[in-house]
Amino acid sequence: MGRIGHSPHRAGSPERAGFLIFFLTLLVSEGARAEPSVELAGSVGFGVLAAGIPAGRFVISPSASLGLGGKRGFFVARDTVSFLGASGGRFGINNETTVGGGLSWEHVNVSAGLSLAAYSLPICGPRLCGQVRGFAPGAGARLDLFGPYLSGRLGVSVDCAAAWIMGSASPVWRGVSVRCSAGPIFRFGSHH
Repeated sequence: MGRIGHSPHRAGSPERAGFLIFFLTLLVSEGARAEPSVELAGSVGFGVLAAGIPAGRFVISPSASLGLGGKRGFFVARDTVSFLGASGGRFGINNETTVGGGLSWEHVNVSAGLSLAAYSLPICGPRLCGQVRGFAPGAGARLDLFGPYLSGRLGVSVDCAAAWIMGSASPVWRGVSVRCSAGPIFRFGSHH
């Protein structure tokens, strides 16, 4: 039983990490008060997801992101859904939500952050294979390169993320899954 006025639940590591990322983003974006900007971006990546013993599998990974920031630094929230099975094999889905920060220049955005992945993946371990479902903490990083096309709004995005699969997946396999993809990106809103 906790003390009066105090919650018996203490802030966990993900909550502290989220607060720390938000606070650091505010510190890094010194120009945020002078030139606030909002940027929405959508992309479709084609790449590979590796989880379990066999080699990685082809994935199609559409994503959407929201960036809020100033002259150089920005806060980003991104959701990426990866679909396995387009090139054959068993179907799987991996949905990563990433919150973090980044830096931007006229034609380049670089961002990184912590993520939470919800997954339903066909995974094989040393002895067993199965459809494994669950949630996993992780991290992701993305590089966006924009060209002169459509006023600097069209570009190429390279996105990689890792998640620690554990818990209910343990009987089949546990470890780090990695997804990397690249593809076109289109951004809306103000940018520098």
